[in-house]
Amino acid sequence: MSSARITISVPAQVAAKAQRAVESGHAESVSGYFTALAQHEPDWAAARATLDEMIAEAGGISEEDRRWARSVLDPDGVDLA
Repeated sequence: MSSARITISVPAQVAAKAQRAVESGHAESVSGYFTALAQHEPDWAAARATLDEMIAEAGGISEEDRRWARSVLDPDGVDLA
């Protein structure tokens, strides 16, 4: 697998967690730590496409239901659109 160099900024606590994983032998490197996390992360684009298809098959979703779902699934107010 080829690699691409990127630069990211993370909270200090996250950086420390990655470094602890390296120091304890749970990750080969900080880059390896984040690579493993990304590889285990679901493919959100595919999940979103599947959800959109299910909503369309169900005839859509009311604004009331959409607000309820966002209140339950998105407590931090992150824009999921």
